[in-house]
Amino acid sequence: MVITFETPPASSETEDQRIERLKRELAREEQRLAEIDKTVEEKMEARYATGELERAKAPTGNDQPGFDTPGHRTALRNMRSADMIQAWYQYTPEIFDLELLTETIMQGVWSEVRKSPQFDSLFKDRMRVKKRQYVRYAGDFTIGFHPNITKRLAEFNEHALNELRKLANKQLMKLGPDSKDSKKGKSYFDLFNTDFESGGRTRNIGEEYQKLIEEYNKANPERPIADTATPWERATDYYDAGQTSWNIVSPNLADNEFALMPSSLRGLYVTMRNMDENKLQHYRDKDLDVKIPMVEFFIRQFRDEVLGVREATKSNLELMTWFVNKAGQNFIPWRDIDKDLTDWWEIIKALLGRPKDSRVQPSIYPYLQDQNSGGNQSKVIQKINEYRRKEGEKTGKELPEWTMDDTPFSRIGVTIGFAKDTKK
Repeated sequence: MVITFETPPASSETEDQRIERLKRELAREEQRLAEIDKTVEEKMEARYATGELERAKAPTGNDQPGFDTPGHRTALRNMRSADMIQAWYQYTPEIFDLELLTETIMQGVWSEVRKSPQFDSLFKDRMRVKKRQYVRYAGDFTIGFHPNITKRLAEFNEHALNELRKLANKQLMKLGPDSKDSKKGKSYFDLFNTDFESGGRTRNIGEEYQKLIEEYNKANPERPIADTATPWERATDYYDAGQTSWNIVSPNLADNEFALMPSSLRGLYVTMRNMDENKLQHYRDKDLDVKIPMVEFFIRQFRDEVLGVREATKSNLELMTWFVNKAGQNFIPWRDIDKDLTDWWEIIKALLGRPKDSRVQPSIYPYLQDQNSGGNQSKVIQKINEYRRKEGEKTGKELPEWTMDDTPFSRIGVTIGFAKDTKK
């Protein structure tokens, strides 16, 4: 069988003629598309005129400051995977320096980034902070550092700055912010420019902070920085600004996001003093070396109020009712807390424990709410007054004896008194 193929007729069209012909055909197609566009535009205008469609309005600038259009924020919030993060990470990593961008992307996306092997560990840690940069700024104010300064210092020597932040926060947790005599003699801000021993070294927070600024200015003489606030201004203006900033920005975080923050943020004094039951319960699965120091901080806040050092925050005190009477009873193994706080924990349980409830944490002191406790003559009230007398003798402060109505829990509205016997 023989198969024959028909050869197409040879074209007599030259190359120049073919180009001219294609140009004419392209012009006809472009004209046809223009007519279609005109028809579509006329139809769309007619739909706008009848109200069937609503014309998009230009942004006023009040929608999410920093974004050109409100659609940008919506697009970022609609991201549900790390694909775009990975593309930016590879080709335009500088985009993550835009704090508003990293803060706006959903936490679920950042959680996926953290689990992905496509991103290096340093990037993951940086983004965990960037996601909550406003918490970092509130924390800086609270320890007496100005965020405008720390932002520049972080660009210059982030490691040294973070080490100083950690030291300052540790001192603030230990001494408290109040500008008055404390158990150790002075408060954090009173000792801001004073030498102290830490880790076998002599440290001075104020001097080290200024030294970092000087080193930055030497390397960047064209744009120097300065922070000349006095310790008193740091204790009032800066500290108050940090607390106010926290009250503004913390609602941007879901309760479970507090447990997802890096330790450098969740361990901040400003975070801890505002911790409440809704946030703390999400820490259940954290390691004990995270949870036990948190609980010890709350107990010390109670102790310091009893000893006349400073008032504990309402949210911290309310946590004690969760630990004693509610689901927080098994939050940590309580035998592992600092031995110096063991008796204070027994006092807290005696003040708050509900009598005749087997689920309540037991105390070595009788529950104050039991009718047989003795009221103002109870062992726990006597123990509190014993501690107050010793503190007064040590510091020279006058600390009058307390009654049931003077305890920190009574101050925040938690009823301390006898339980009514409903049995007839």
